[in-house]
Amino acid sequence: MVWARLLVPLPLLLVTVPFARLTPEATSAFDRYVEQAEARISSEPIRDSKLRGGEAHIEAVSAAHDVNTPGAMIQDWAGSMFMPGATLAQVQSVLRDYANYKNYFRPKVIESRELTHSGDEYDVLLRLYEKHLLTIVLNSTYHIRYEMPDPLHLVVTSRSARIGEVKDPGKSYVEEVPQGEDSGFLWRLNSYWRFEAADGGVYARCEAISLSRDVPAGLGWMLKGFLESFPKESMVNTLRGMREAVAGLQ
Repeated sequence: MVWARLLVPLPLLLVTVPFARLTPEATSAFDRYVEQAEARISSEPIRDSKLRGGEAHIEAVSAAHDVNTPGAMIQDWAGSMFMPGATLAQVQSVLRDYANYKNYFRPKVIESRELTHSGDEYDVLLRLYEKHLLTIVLNSTYHIRYEMPDPLHLVVTSRSARIGEVKDPGKSYVEEVPQGEDSGFLWRLNSYWRFEAADGGVYARCEAISLSRDVPAGLGWMLKGFLESFPKESMVNTLRGMREAVAGLQ
């Protein structure tokens, strides 16, 4: 095992985290899982009367646990909520306002901007920030597509195009670790938003599917919680940010 130069300060201890390589086998497993998940997502109901009480519901999709991803790990989290008084026009206004994602979805997003735009398709940059025992900053780009199958439904699909790990966040967000020498905390991230206008508001369901490294032997005590908590915490942050941003337009 080759070791990266990412040094993690802990009390009286410096831990060196091994970098991880994204294998073709792991990429193929992720692509197969995404294909199956997208078919399922498109047929699942959005509206759930239990959400009318105001609480968001977040759950791990168990199918991801059964996938064999050599040297990697697939996580799949889904979150649902109801936004009373909201409209699909307000939802779209927030979602397409990429310059303000760094405000809507902080602290997980620290920079955001639209790169290109053609009709209902966008290319967007999001700089992601995560800190537990480690501090990780990722420069990520996404291709995003909007669809309205009818006046009461909105579908937004986001697929990562590139994710680069910042080499030293304390000095610069521009310089990245060379491809193939990163720490593997996030290699792929697809998100699927579906909205339905009903019952005097908008029901929202978001599912996020990610691919990251596995937990290296001997460092599970440090990295397992980090790797497993990142997708769930991001979902919580995303739903909260969406609800607050839409409420601000009402």
